[in-house]
Amino acid sequence: MESYHAAEAFKLICNPKYNILENVSEQEYRLARKRIVDAILATDMANHSKHITHLNAKLDTLGIDKGNNLELLIGDNLNKNYENQQVVLNMLIHTADVSNPGKPLKVYQNWVELIFEEFFYQGDLEKSYNYPISMLCDRETTNIAKAQIGFINFVVKPTFESIIKIIPSIDFYLDNLQNNLKYYEDIVSEAENTKRKESKENVIKAN
Repeated sequence: MESYHAAEAFKLICNPKYNILENVSEQEYRLARKRIVDAILATDMANHSKHITHLNAKLDTLGIDKGNNLELLIGDNLNKNYENQQVVLNMLIHTADVSNPGKPLKVYQNWVELIFEEFFYQGDLEKSYNYPISMLCDRETTNIAKAQIGFINFVVKPTFESIIKIIPSIDFYLDNLQNNLKYYEDIVSEAENTKRKESKENVIKAN
């Protein structure tokens, strides 16, 4: 899907009406293309662990935290500069891609509804063709609240914690993440309490 998005982006750029790179040199075009494609491919969740590990290792090595020592990302080695810039750019794009849980709850809930509408539609199609149903795409077994808890704890929160080392002014996203996490934890807790209560009532009735 990410490769498709990159291809479609440059299909648009090839149209003179949308060619934002028309005034750059051939060398600049190649560089811009490489940066854009790399950043798009970095949004593939299959690469999440690799990219965040790479960024954290670089930040730890350079002692970058709370916006300090950012100048150490830039040195005399042009190739190293390019790599450092691309690592940060990739993670910024990836962070934006997974940022919904960091938004105010009302906005986040709207996105959750739309995303799972898409997921469940995919699962319905897979089921109709007797294909294996992709993770989180089975409307009969997927627990949306638990899925969001896992998404926040294992993907979104660690991603923002890394980016905030570079841009500390966006730390308010962590407050939103915590509030939204509690919202879904409360849903799961309430459902489990209801289940336990119903189970206890059933035992009493049976006796």
